[in-house]
Amino acid sequence: MKNKIISIFRNTYNYEPEKTYFSPGRVNIIGGHTDYNGGAVLPFCINLGLYAAVSKRDDSIVNVYSDNIPSKGIINFSLDNLSYNPKRDFANYVSGVLLELSIRKFSVNHGFDIVLYGNLPRGGGLSSSAALLVLITKIVSDYNKLDIDGVRMAMITKAVENLYIGVSCGIMDQFVIANGKSQKAIYLNTKDLDYQYVLVKTDDYKLVLINSNTTRKLTESNYNTRQKETQDALKILQKVIKINHLCDLTPEKFEHLKIFLLDETLQKRVKHVVYENDRVKQAKLVLEKNDFIALGKLLNEAHVSARDLYEISTDRLDRLVKLAKELGSIGSKMIGGGFGGSTLNIVKANELDIFISNISSKFRELFKSEPIITVVEPGDGVKLI
Repeated sequence: MKNKIISIFRNTYNYEPEKTYFSPGRVNIIGGHTDYNGGAVLPFCINLGLYAAVSKRDDSIVNVYSDNIPSKGIINFSLDNLSYNPKRDFANYVSGVLLELSIRKFSVNHGFDIVLYGNLPRGGGLSSSAALLVLITKIVSDYNKLDIDGVRMAMITKAVENLYIGVSCGIMDQFVIANGKSQKAIYLNTKDLDYQYVLVKTDDYKLVLINSNTTRKLTESNYNTRQKETQDALKILQKVIKINHLCDLTPEKFEHLKIFLLDETLQKRVKHVVYENDRVKQAKLVLEKNDFIALGKLLNEAHVSARDLYEISTDRLDRLVKLAKELGSIGSKMIGGGFGGSTLNIVKANELDIFISNISSKFRELFKSEPIITVVEPGDGVKLI
């Protein structure tokens, strides 16, 4: 892939790039929508993601080209004009990072030429937007010797996503992509950014992604609505108990306090968040014991909660979860922000081939399209390659 991205750069700009980078997508084992409610998450980086070749320029011009959408051509802008511009399309993720760095008083004096190529399925719930934001931040930090560590990189890129792009996401995606390690998931407490690496052994059980082939954009979905609902519920509960986040509540405390949430919808949203946060804690413990059977049960519970309480699943995702379990998956759930994307499945290693064969056949039969099925393992975060 390194040779491919170098070739794309050479064909685009007619000279050799100076450096090449990789920024992965991510899978969250469990912890759906807890990250912006002060809870815990358990994500890991995967071996799919975004590749970049880049060279520094002597002027203030930034040229951006993506081989995934060649029809856009080279999009360019100046370091002197970093305001959001709809005509800039996906390159707003690049200008957004540069503007946020400027706001934070980091000195960026040179533009650059960059090409991008990704093998993440668009809208697959694997966080391609966070991969791009972290990638650009890493490149700019390296070139300008800004010495931005992984934690700060996550904070910067989250700010871009929230304030510049307009998605009210939490910090999970950016954090794991900036800090991921091979063979490890990250148990992250989003309230204080305390984190631990948890070994994920995939000898006896495999982690399988099945793309629903239904894409969605978070800014066009109910993602922001869900965040508003949880914040509205938090304000109500703060009148009766001293908490800073919904995930400060245990399931037991929620059951005592739910009577104060007169709106049934808000009560369902909070129940999902609180019980999901508890499932993340349990998942960390069972992973440390390499107990994938127990982990599978937690994934199954998490999907039911996302479907019935947080209401972010889709009919196709639900059908894929049900089908996977019928065909041998010991745990299956939707991943990503919801309203599309992929499912995560735990499959016995010695049953992997037959599982993929059977579910591929059923997918074609049910949805009249080719499935995108990927076996993933925890990999490194953003890096120079």
